[in-house]
Formats: sequence, C-alpha cells, structure tokens
Amino acid sequence: MLRTLRFCLLFFLSGSSAWAGMPIDKSATCPVGGEEFTITGTASCTTMGRTMSFRPQTSCDFITRLPVCPSNGLPMFDEFTEDQIAELKLFLKTSEYEKIKALPPWQRAYALAVQLGQSGTEQAFWLLQNSMWYETASFFESRIALDQLLHEAEFELKRAPENTKPYMNSVLAYALAYAGRIEESKERLKFAEQAPNTPEYLQKYISAIRACQADITSEDCQPNARLNP
Repeated sequence: MLRTLRFCLLFFLSGSSAWAGMPIDKSATCPVGGEEFTITGTASCTTMGRTMSFRPQTSCDFITRLPVCPSNGLPMFDEFTEDQIAELKLFLKTSEYEKIKALPPWQRAYALAVQLGQSGTEQAFWLLQNSMWYETASFFESRIALDQLLHEAEFELKRAPENTKPYMNSVLAYALAYAGRIEESKERLKFAEQAPNTPEYLQKYISAIRACQADITSEDCQPNARLNP
C-alpha cells in the first residue's frame, strides 16, 4: 500500500500532464488496535520538478504520504508482518515508545524501523529521506537526524546502481551544506562531480549546490526553493 506512494530519490521524472491530481478519501485500519480512519489519496499525479533538497514537486502534494494511527501514534510505514505487529503491540506500551512518540512522524517511523531491526535497509533510508523532504525544519533542527541519514546512505549507496550514486551524493552534499557542514559537503560533492557521463540536469544541480556552499542563506538555496533546470 504505502510503497505505491513513494517518490524514489533516484528517479527523476519530468514532463507535463493535462490531468492534475484530485484528492480521494480512502479508509485505513491501524495494524495495532484496529482503529479505522481516513487518509487522502489520488487517482493521478504528475512530477513537475524538484526543489534544492531534491524533493519532487507534484500535482498531488496533498496526499497522505505517511498514515499515522490517531490514538496510538503508530506511523504505518510498511505492511507489517504478523510477527512485527506482535512486537509493536508490546513496544507501544513501553516508556521507550512514549519518548519516540514525541518525534515527528517520519523520524518516529525511522526509530520504530530500527526497533524492528531494519537499520541498513532501503526502508530505513527512505524514511529519513522523507523526513528531510517533508519534516524539513525539525529534520535539520535535530541533533542526530542528518547523521542517521548519512549512516543509512552508506548502505543504500552500496545497493544503488552506478548511475544513481551521483544523484544521491549530490543530495547528501546539499543536506550537509544546509546544515553548515560545508567542508563535508564539498568532499561529498566531489564523488558526484567525478562520475562519468554526468547528465545535464545533474550538472546543473551540482552547480547549484556549489553556489549554495558559498552562501547557503540565499533564498535560492533553501530546501524548498525550486531547482531551476
């Protein structure tokens, strides 16, 4: 269910469509407790560009990307197995979960994924990537979220096809620059710059990041600023 709502970090879809996304109410059932609630979906969606954080800009930005159970605060970030549901039933009653529950939903989901033994997986990387995109302020205000993303990215980079790695390294370079870690950002960007046969779009993104390393406070360098192709 949720995987169909993902926007892959590494896949850039351009183009236009005459069909804008239309909101559709959908029912969801919490896997722990069985609570029913309503989420917002869509029958169509078009990607119309990217921001400086490489977040897709779409015609369906209103969708519920991460359903959260209203009563227990469980983010429904996966189609949990029976064993995972049993583990979550117990964990959600603990004081440790009460601390995790205070986190924003995507970061909360990552903490739960770690609890379920999913650190080092595509799932873990995806959750933190979406936290950077959709919980931008709290992500960069966190003392650990960016380091967690960098940690999970090392596993993802080993799995990723060669032609997607420069995109990943560029996004990480931007995140480091925005966090004020300029020297680390420059080192990370070198990996992207050294890639052979760099597509024109990526070249322009790299150039934009390099400019932002010099002045990250610029309006054009903010995470939600449109990346001009």
